[in-house]
This record gives sequence, C-alpha cells and structure tokens, in this order.
Amino acid sequence: MSENEIIQAFHLMWGNFPEAVMITQKSREIVAVNKVAESFGLKPGMKCSSVGKPENHRGCQCNRAVDEGNPVFVTYEGNFGKAYGFWIPIEEKPEWVIHFGVGYAFEYEKISRGKVENKMESLHGLTKGTELEPMIREIMMAEANGTMMYYALARLAKEQGLDDVAKTFIESANQEAVHAGFYAILNGKYPKDFWALAETVMNAEYSGDKSVREMAEKVRAAGFTAAADQMEIFAKQEYHHGEVIKELLEKYKPAKADTAGQKIYVCPICGYEYVGDINSEPDDWTCPLCGQPKSVFKEKK
Repeated sequence: MSENEIIQAFHLMWGNFPEAVMITQKSREIVAVNKVAESFGLKPGMKCSSVGKPENHRGCQCNRAVDEGNPVFVTYEGNFGKAYGFWIPIEEKPEWVIHFGVGYAFEYEKISRGKVENKMESLHGLTKGTELEPMIREIMMAEANGTMMYYALARLAKEQGLDDVAKTFIESANQEAVHAGFYAILNGKYPKDFWALAETVMNAEYSGDKSVREMAEKVRAAGFTAAADQMEIFAKQEYHHGEVIKELLEKYKPAKADTAGQKIYVCPICGYEYVGDINSEPDDWTCPLCGQPKSVFKEKK
C-alpha cells in the first residue's frame, strides 16, 4: 500500500472512533489524525512529543513497537481512572505506528446499551466567583478576537490567491474558537442547562436572516455589489442555523422544567430568559447571548 492508501484506510477505520487516534512516525511526527484527535488540536506535521507536559511522554512505547514490529500497550491513570495506551506498527510502513488510548475521553463504566452517559468531567463554572475569573475572561476574549482575526486573515489570503495560507489561518481560527469556548465554560458564561439558550439562539438566527438581508440591500444600494452578494449568502446560512437548532430541540430537548414559584427575567434585546434570582449574579454579569447588562433585564410577570 502507498502512504496515501494507508492514510485513507486509517480514516475509514478510525475516523469515528470515540478516542483520539493518530498515525505517528518513529520520529514522533504526526502523519494523520482522526476527528477526536483533531478536536484536541492535533494535526499532521506536529510532533506528538510536543503536546502537553514532557513528563506525560515518559512511558511512550513508539520506539519499542517499531523496533520489535509488534503491538505494545501500557496502563496509566486517565481522566476516569485506569486507561490503556496502544502503539500498533503498520506492516506496510514499519516506521509508522497507530497510537491511541482507551479510557481517555470516555468513562466506559458509565456506557450502557451503546449510549454514552458521561463523556467527560464537567468543567462548567470552575473558575466562576474565584480570583481567576477576571483572568479567564480576558483570555476568553483574546481567543474570541483571535478567531475573528484569523478568519479575516484567511479571507485576505484567499483574495490574494494564497489558498495554502488561507487554509492554515482557518485551522488556527478553528482552534482559537475551541479555546474561547473552553474558557467560557470555565467561567460559566453560558448556562449548563443550555436548551433554553439554544431556543433563544434559534429565534435569533431566524431574525438574523431578515436583518442581514435588509442590511445587504443597503450595502447593494451603496454600490457594493460583491459584498451584498456575500451577505445574502450569510443570511441564508443564518436561517439554516435556525433550522438545524430547531431539529436538535425537537430531537433532544428534555421536557420543560417546572419553573413555578421561580422568578424569570427576560432580556429586552434578544429575549433570553434567566430563571432564578438574577441579582445573585455579579454586577458585571451580561446576557450570555447578546451581552446586555443585567440591569436591563425585566422580570416576567
């Protein structure tokens, strides 16, 4: 098999595996990754030995697997207790190994009838109300701005015919977006019970379709035809986002919780509903959807 055929076979076999899987060379350069590994920021060309702390790689068995030509595994302490790491040499390419762990992303004892009941430990609100919260917020905003910057750079590169440069910037933007979401979870920016927020987002996406179209008409009237054309595409995408969320809500949203006796506050801008005592939130708390201060929220009667 050629190298490309090996990589294609790898994706067919391991693409949807629920743990991170990669092909690495003996030099530790990553050759291919599956979807979960990619979501962790791993990508071809990186050295897997550069990921995380150096001490995490002390038990690496890549050399042994390549030199002996046999699969090797070790046990280690994973996120949910005992986990297993594997290095499996590829016969057609002896210096390449398939490397993955079992017990890293899933708590397998809590998987029943094929359904994952608990994929990973929740980090929601871990830093909320602590001295770390302001610092995490700053990092979150820096990452969010970085996402915007990288996508803008990708657009500029694309306009100049630099497709490879644009692709690299997009990869960085995707990772920055993941980082921003991670820090938002640490600070509890969005509610853990996210379905009410998702419903508000759905309505906002539907409204976005109309508002972006109206803005596109004004941009077109100003003579910026190419920009207006792009904005009309965006408007269609906004509506599609609403449709996708609607399907998710219909399929997965649990029965509406009983809010009898609880106060409900509504954001006058986006319609987001806060259930509970909004005064318990810090003074700088803002609407998780549109960023309005809590002072504008009105109690629902």
